[in-house]
Amino acid sequence: MKRCIICLQQLDLFQGLEQDQLTNLCQCTQRKRLSRGHYLFRQGEATSTIYLIKSGKLKLVQTTEEGNETILDICGPGEVLGELSLYQEQNEHSSAIAMEDVCICCFSKLQFEALIKQDPSFAMRIIGYLGQKRYETMLKLGKEAGLPVKERLLQLFYRLAEQYGRKTPTSTLIDLKITQQELADMIGSSRVMVIQALKEFKAANIIDREKRYFILKKDPCISIHTFD
Repeated sequence: MKRCIICLQQLDLFQGLEQDQLTNLCQCTQRKRLSRGHYLFRQGEATSTIYLIKSGKLKLVQTTEEGNETILDICGPGEVLGELSLYQEQNEHSSAIAMEDVCICCFSKLQFEALIKQDPSFAMRIIGYLGQKRYETMLKLGKEAGLPVKERLLQLFYRLAEQYGRKTPTSTLIDLKITQQELADMIGSSRVMVIQALKEFKAANIIDREKRYFILKKDPCISIHTFD
C-alpha cells in the first residue's frame, strides 16, 4: 500500500490528491506483470481499465487491414494508458506489447469516475495530461513530415535519448532494446532503408551499438549533419 501511494504521488497526474483519496485508489488497484512479447491489450478490444506503467516499456502498435504495422509510440515508467476510456466508450486503436518485463498498476474506470466526483480539479488534470500528449504527438508529426528516412531516424534517436538515455562522458546510451524492424515501424520505413541509414550514421560517428543498445555519440556538429 505504502509503495503504491508513493508511486502515485510522484506522478503529475496525481499530485494534490488527499491521502485518503490515494489510499482508496491503491486499495482497489490490481498489479499485472508481463514478459517481453506479451500483450497488455489488443487493437480493437473494448476496455474500461486505466493502466499506469510502474516499470518496463511497452510499444503501441497499430495494424492496418493489409497487415502493415506502425509503432505509434513507446511508453515507459510513469506513463498512463487507456485514459481515453474515461470520456467515451471505444475500442483500442492500437495494441500494447511489452518490450521487456513490465509491471503495471490497473485502475477501473469506476474508480477514476468516483475520484472526479470527489475532486473536480482531478478532471482538469486529466484533460491537461491528454492535451499535453496530443500536443507532443502533433509536434513530432510536424517536425518529421516530409523528411527523408535518415532525418526521421535521427530525430527518433534524439527522442529516445531524451526519454530513455543514460549519459556517459562521451555519449548517451539509449536504455531500450529495440530492433531494426521496430525502428523502421516507428518511422514508417523499411528495414532495408533503416539498415543503410544506420551504416551511414556509424560511419559518420553519430550512432554506435553496444550489444542490443544504441548509443548516440556526443558530437558538437550532430545537429547540423545532413545526408544525401
